[in-house]
Amino acid sequence: MTFPYRISCIALACVLLAAARPPTPKEQMRFGVEAAQQGLWREAIFRWERLVKTQPDNPRLRNNLAVAYESIGDVDSARRSYREALRLNPASKEIRDNYNSFLDLCKSFRQCGDGDAAPSAGGAGAAATPDAPPAGAPTPEATPTDAAP
Repeated sequence: MTFPYRISCIALACVLLAAARPPTPKEQMRFGVEAAQQGLWREAIFRWERLVKTQPDNPRLRNNLAVAYESIGDVDSARRSYREALRLNPASKEIRDNYNSFLDLCKSFRQCGDGDAAPSAGGAGAAATPDAPPAGAPTPEATPTDAAP
């Protein structure tokens, strides 16, 4: 009778060890994307801020953070994240388009302050709400990048 008990203890130990293991960067990124897609922007930010500590040079991650900050109305953090994403990958059309949409949105609400110049002509934005992305807002990328593009 001790044999089945021993197997279930081993299975339980394996489950607990797997649960205690920190998520991989890919899992962190995916979890953040899933949270963002459900409008859970603060959870997405939490995941991505943890991930950026281990991948500070990931422009896609920085872009995702910028989109999330923009979606909760944190204009300063969004601006910093967009600029960092562009610094890391100035050739990215997606990041430039997202940043231009952000600047258009800021200008319409006069929230960006001086010094924000669009790197190229860009899209149009709409008002951000705390729980949802702005209409036509960029969505975070679903695929993490571990290396520079």
